[in-house]
Formats: sequence, structure tokens, C-alpha cells
Amino acid sequence: MSAEEGKGRSYLMELLIVIMSLMALMLAFWDSIVVEIPAGHKGVLFRNLGEGTVLDRTWGEGVVLLWPWNTMSVYDNRVIDGEDTIDALTSDGLRVNAELSYRYRPLADSLGALHQQVGDDYADKLLIPHITAATRNVVSRYRVDDLYNTSREEIQTDMLAQVRKQVDAHYPVRTIDLIVRNIRLDSIVERAIADKLVREQDMLGYDFLIERQRKESERSDIEAQTYRRFERLSGIDLLKIKGLEATR
Repeated sequence: MSAEEGKGRSYLMELLIVIMSLMALMLAFWDSIVVEIPAGHKGVLFRNLGEGTVLDRTWGEGVVLLWPWNTMSVYDNRVIDGEDTIDALTSDGLRVNAELSYRYRPLADSLGALHQQVGDDYADKLLIPHITAATRNVVSRYRVDDLYNTSREEIQTDMLAQVRKQVDAHYPVRTIDLIVRNIRLDSIVERAIADKLVREQDMLGYDFLIERQRKESERSDIEAQTYRRFERLSGIDLLKIKGLEATR
């Protein structure tokens, strides 16, 4: 083997080692280098060795290649549904459970700012706490019976306005709607109110019987007075006449 052939083989071996090393590095850092952004999502880039969060651009659907020292956070940019059950106290101190549904979405053009200010868990940090606070605030204005008699739409509108004032006005998030599916009393309180209503109905029944007996007594007194007045003026005994009529 000539010196040139040996040098060529050595060069090929070194090249092969470099290629294999690069492939090993790519496999090791594959999750950091290749990021897939699903349908309806957008990516926000953070440059660790640069200016940090990129505020003026987002990355769309598909595969994105990154330097391994950068990171990509993926945000769902579609309408997102949420549900929650919130404990609240009415103005008369009774505990109720408000079952809510809500919809929201981040603003696509401001995802960089949202990522920098709050992070991808913005719903847990912003939306849910303010929905909870708005629900408790609105419920605390009503007595329990007024809460059931008031229009559900009025309560929802009030809650949504408070959430938008606290969240939408300060952060790039859009609260689309908020729906009160149901308002349930605590089981113990519900039984107590049911027992109270039964007692109230019983008392109303007793009052009706007493009133009917009083009216009947008044009717009998009026009838007796009428008989006595007739007998005094005519000298005729009505009881005897009625007895004869009954006998006949």
C-alpha cells in the first residue's frame, strides 16, 4: 500500500468518524433540534444566546429546525374550552356550587408577549383565578332565593364583564364567553331549605283550616242573628217551621 493510499483511507476514516459523531449528536439533541407544530398551533422562539423571547414573529404549523441551544414553546391558537365548579357564598351566608363553562383563546399576534409575561400555563395563572373571583363576587350580591329567580343571562354577563376587565384588558387573551350551567346548593343546606319549605306549606295549610273555621263560625253567627231578628219581629218560631217541613 502506497503512502497516498494510506493517507486517503485515513482521511475517509476521519470523515466517517466526524459524520457518525454528528449523527450521534443529532440523535442526542433531536428533540431540541426538530420541533413539530401541530395544526391550529403556533410556536414562540426563545434564543438562549440572543435577545431571549422573539416578540415580533411566531412560527406556524409544520416542522421547525432549531439550534440546540434555542427552545420553541408551542401554543394552541384555537378556541379552547374549559369547565369548573366553584364554591361561593350568597349574601345570606349560604354555600352554593356554580358549574361553569367558558371559552377563550390567545391572540396570535401577541403570543411572544404572552409567553414572556405569563407563560404557556396562562389559563391556570390568569383566567381560572379571575373566573373564580368574578363568580364569588357576583354570587355574594344575591340571596339564595334571588339567585334562582334572577335571569341566568344577567349573572353570566356580569361575570364575563369582570373577567374581561381583569384579563382581556391587560393580557393578550380573549375570553369569548362564560356560561353558568347550573347552580346547586350544598346538600346539607338543600335539605334544610326543603324541610323549611315543607314546614311553611304545613303552616299555610293550618292557617287555611283556621281561617275556614273562623269564616264558618262567622256565617253561623250571622245566620243565628238573622233567625232571632226574624222571630222577634214576626213572632214565628222558625225552628218549629223547619221541623215541620223536615217531617213533611
